[in-house]
Amino acid sequence: MRLKKLRMVKKTAVIFGLAALLLASVFTTPVAAADSYPLLVTDSEIANALDYLIGEQNTDGSIGSFVDSAWVTMAIAAVGEDPHDWQTDGNSIVDYLATNSGSASSSTDYSRMILAIVAAGEDPFNFGGRDFISLLEGTYDGSQMGEETLINDDAFGIMALVSAGYDTGPSVISDAVDYILTNQNTEDGGWGFNVGGDSDVDMTAACTMALIAAGESETYSAIIDALGYIESTQADNGGFLSWGSTNADTDSWGISAIAAVGEDPDGSGWTSGNGNSPVDDLLTYQQTSGAFYFQDGLPGAWPVQTTAKAIIALLGKYYPVVSLDIEGETVDIRIEGQSTTIWSGTVTVDESDITATNSGQTYHLANSTALGALDEASQDGDFSYETSDEYGSLFITSIAGEAGSATNAWLYRVDSVSATVGAGEFVINDTAPPSPPHQEILFYYVVDGNWGAQPLKIEVDNVEPETGEQFTVTVSEYSDDTSAWSPSEGATVYAGHSYTTGPDGTVDITVDTDITLEIYAEKDSYIRSNRISVTVGTGSSSTSQLGLEAEIMPAISLNINPSSIDFGTLGPRDISLPQTVTATNTGAWQILVTCTISDEANGLYIEGITLDEIPWDDFSDTIGRGGSRDYDVTLTVSENYSGVGAQTGTIIFWAEDGTY
Repeated sequence: MRLKKLRMVKKTAVIFGLAALLLASVFTTPVAAADSYPLLVTDSEIANALDYLIGEQNTDGSIGSFVDSAWVTMAIAAVGEDPHDWQTDGNSIVDYLATNSGSASSSTDYSRMILAIVAAGEDPFNFGGRDFISLLEGTYDGSQMGEETLINDDAFGIMALVSAGYDTGPSVISDAVDYILTNQNTEDGGWGFNVGGDSDVDMTAACTMALIAAGESETYSAIIDALGYIESTQADNGGFLSWGSTNADTDSWGISAIAAVGEDPDGSGWTSGNGNSPVDDLLTYQQTSGAFYFQDGLPGAWPVQTTAKAIIALLGKYYPVVSLDIEGETVDIRIEGQSTTIWSGTVTVDESDITATNSGQTYHLANSTALGALDEASQDGDFSYETSDEYGSLFITSIAGEAGSATNAWLYRVDSVSATVGAGEFVINDTAPPSPPHQEILFYYVVDGNWGAQPLKIEVDNVEPETGEQFTVTVSEYSDDTSAWSPSEGATVYAGHSYTTGPDGTVDITVDTDITLEIYAEKDSYIRSNRISVTVGTGSSSTSQLGLEAEIMPAISLNINPSSIDFGTLGPRDISLPQTVTATNTGAWQILVTCTISDEANGLYIEGITLDEIPWDDFSDTIGRGGSRDYDVTLTVSENYSGVGAQTGTIIFWAEDGTY
């Protein structure tokens, strides 16, 4: 986003205009040479950026904020890695997004989440208990998605739905395409963040990628015009101008859009008169830590997010990010212990290295096996398991502390069928019986020699009944003799209270309070059933309401007064009179104030601005909550400055958490 669009959580910016009437200017900026484009995952620029992101992961699995974590998930997929494997303390970045899925509340939130969910190989129709496809579709008003005055939510809505496998024919996509085309700025071919807004590269790039995702040809006039606008903003350093200077975020958006239309952003067609490409400029913003900063020396609002977008752009990827192609087989896993369900979920398994607990010997399983799937599940579910090679091949001796014995043991079934080989020899989607493809692997604990235990399953006819509305639970039991399911009479259904099924295997249930129930069934000598979540009414168990209200001020907010400075008429060697500006902390946190210069005057302000006689790039100050500071801003014109006429520039005052 352009700076004036920044929505800050831990950092914010105030843009402050500068002007002077002068007489002269000469200024050049060196740039770094780019590697061959697109970069490879093994290139140091990508490897170092990934190392930086890994180092930023928190114990809850997040990398940066909730929004940042979604962009990082896309970058992880772009390099061909599984976001589920990016975890700390057993919490992956995907777990974090699922746990915090309720934080998404707008059209762009839903779109960003869909892009991340698909990149992670998850289901956008059911992620973290939410149907993000329906939520996004719910913002469609019959002609466009999200806010009627905004364009960005339509662009990202298109990209999200296409990434989820939507055909481009449905009206929700075609109408959004028409809406974007209708609001293209005819004077320059670009788009702004909102309807009627000035064009910028970020939004023009997003709309270009949305049109390509929707099936429009790269030779379509609207796309050609959009590329023309992007090219018109290219600076001598190869990057794309945003508010008078280039930055990593804008370069990344532009590069991805160019890649989306099949052009080479590092080729001759995108090289400035000085011989620099946008890839060259983007690489200048990478720091020794591997992070990409908004501008060199200026982290910006979200260095984690900036780094993620740079990775995607440098790899030649664009939105919707092509979902990672994870080698291996994906299968559902359910693990039923003696008294409860230990874990249930979906894993992808390829090769595995399993160490026998008794001997310490490690076995390499070259195929996607049932035992390998258990190993993946143990990592995702943070539970332990043990194996033994005592009899020549690996077998499971314990899961989550529940150990086998002469009469107790861990067995497994695939799609309800008892497998005929050990879990280490059963190859998913290859071994039979049962015939491939395979859907579910069920590990279960049997006691007292109940080796013939067979599975139960439940179905619910309405998972969202109103309070007082009846719903029906059906329990079936599998027979190894007939290889078929039949009604299970006398099964106990747990749904807040215990119910017993009749001859047809069903029980009718009515609940008079708002509550969410995890329903399952048990029966002597059978394996516990799957679980189904039923939300009755609002799903809340409270019976009374208390109105709550609070006015929340932003954590970080900064006000600068006045909004601009005119230094008057100056010449080389002149020093302006000090101009006083007042910075006021209007947020809840103590803030650290710094600044940077966006110079449209060939270095005049970059070289000549001081605050309280301190060069702007060394300036910093801390302001407590409700506090104000006055700063004297002075401009010194160097004797070699040769620019003439009115010269403009911008001070960007940054505020970030200054507590620590």
